[in-house]
Amino acid sequence: MERRDFLKKTSITVGALYAAGHLPLLAANSKKNPRKKKIGSLNIFTDPPAIEPITGELDKFTPAQEGTMRSAFAASYALLYWRNAKHGKATGDERGGIDVQMRDDLLQTTEKRQGNTVKTHIKGNRELGAAYTWTLESMFDGPDSRFVEDGSWDGRKMTVASASWKQERDTKHPLIHRWMLLPRIASGSIKKAPLKFDMLDNSTLIPDQELRYEGQVSVPVQGGTAELDSYLQTGRAIQPIHYLVDRDGRVQLITSSIVNWVLRDLQ
Repeated sequence: MERRDFLKKTSITVGALYAAGHLPLLAANSKKNPRKKKIGSLNIFTDPPAIEPITGELDKFTPAQEGTMRSAFAASYALLYWRNAKHGKATGDERGGIDVQMRDDLLQTTEKRQGNTVKTHIKGNRELGAAYTWTLESMFDGPDSRFVEDGSWDGRKMTVASASWKQERDTKHPLIHRWMLLPRIASGSIKKAPLKFDMLDNSTLIPDQELRYEGQVSVPVQGGTAELDSYLQTGRAIQPIHYLVDRDGRVQLITSSIVNWVLRDLQ
């Protein structure tokens, strides 16, 4: 099965489970009092909704205390795959992780999950977050399982090609790789105005995205409470994604229903 066919079938399954009420709900936050620093939730189950998919795991989570994503960094995230909810708290399994390295305008990632390793090498603009050229290498366990794609963006059109095919897609917003969002979020610049962009994720174009600042939330963690800024990404073809970042520019948690990321190490 080709990777895109697998992703298509997976998205249909996720959509069916979501409609049936078997997945965690990331509800919108209340806008009744926009001047209020702390944000509340329309979700009657979890407040804030950003932590709903991992509420049962937070008592084991200790936020990173060193480093920042406002400059060059190397970060490691664990992938927490939502399993179910017991006694009002969502539990998850650790099913892989990702290493993210940002140096100047170069981003490199290595993601491992369920027998698959995906490596990306991206050249772009750190300040804007834009991705200009990239290479993606996907490898499954077993022989003859390597797949490589090369891509580029000229400001108007995205082109992706492998050894046997080529595809072009028009864009109308800056093309930003999902992991190149981290420095933008860490900088605090999005607090001034929402970011509208087209997202690059594993060489796939996900158009018409918006990332906006919601406010500050209190998150229960091991040994106490962490005060984190919450950013919410919404748009076409995605579940809402929350990014929770501390005042020193460390994106500690990224939640999106089934697939969630927890910062384990930052240098």
